[in-house]
Amino acid sequence: MPRVTHVYVAAGIAPWYGVFMNEHLEKVTLSDGKSGALATYMARAVGSDSWAALIGYELVNFFLVNFPGAAGLLLRQKIYPAFIGAQGKGAVVSRGVSIRCPKRLSLGDGTLVGEQVLFDIKSAAARVDIGARGQIMQGACFETGYEGHVTLGNDCFVGAYAILNGQGGLSIGNNALIAGHCHIVAGNHGHADLTRPMSEQDFISKGIVIEDDVWLGAGAKVLDGVRIGKGSIISAGAVVNRDVAPYSIMGGVPAKLIRLREGADG
Repeated sequence: MPRVTHVYVAAGIAPWYGVFMNEHLEKVTLSDGKSGALATYMARAVGSDSWAALIGYELVNFFLVNFPGAAGLLLRQKIYPAFIGAQGKGAVVSRGVSIRCPKRLSLGDGTLVGEQVLFDIKSAAARVDIGARGQIMQGACFETGYEGHVTLGNDCFVGAYAILNGQGGLSIGNNALIAGHCHIVAGNHGHADLTRPMSEQDFISKGIVIEDDVWLGAGAKVLDGVRIGKGSIISAGAVVNRDVAPYSIMGGVPAKLIRLREGADG
């Protein structure tokens, strides 16, 4: 039976039921009945059907991912440029970071990835790109779906346990501040057919764009199809379900304009 692992329902936002983390179970299980468990694992986790890639992936995960201390940081800094798609000069990956389909991940110069971050890149058709001097705090989660992407510009901050889901494409500009426990979800479940469970209906993805210099307060939610304009501030706990003009200060559920920032035209 299909499974939905995260749902947010906010009063006044209907029909925005839902926000998901996994697609249908048959896409997530190691064996789908059509291909073997190992082949599915290689496609889903390794991102390649190469035995050399599988062996390299297993060795890195067994020996390096949780290697502690300064020695672990140094080893990952030296070896990960060959393990992931691209690792810029001075980029640091802390212990306990999980990377699926590692060749589809790129980290810019000087980027710091904190402990227990998850890069859940579901296939070789998806990717995550993080610009230079990024700071990704402990427990943040990047999810792509099977063909989506998450792109961060330069000098971005992602707080602890934030979830960035790019199923329909998530593009974030430079100097973005995304506080802890934010949830950005570029996708939604269909719900038009009352005779079928929503988890079995077509998946709808429009994508999300967050422009430069946007600040999302702690626990803010951004739903699919939204564009947040440059220099905007989204207050803690707000739920954004429509476009936001540049330099707006937004708050509430659903988020409404509080005022424009001082000096902004309005």
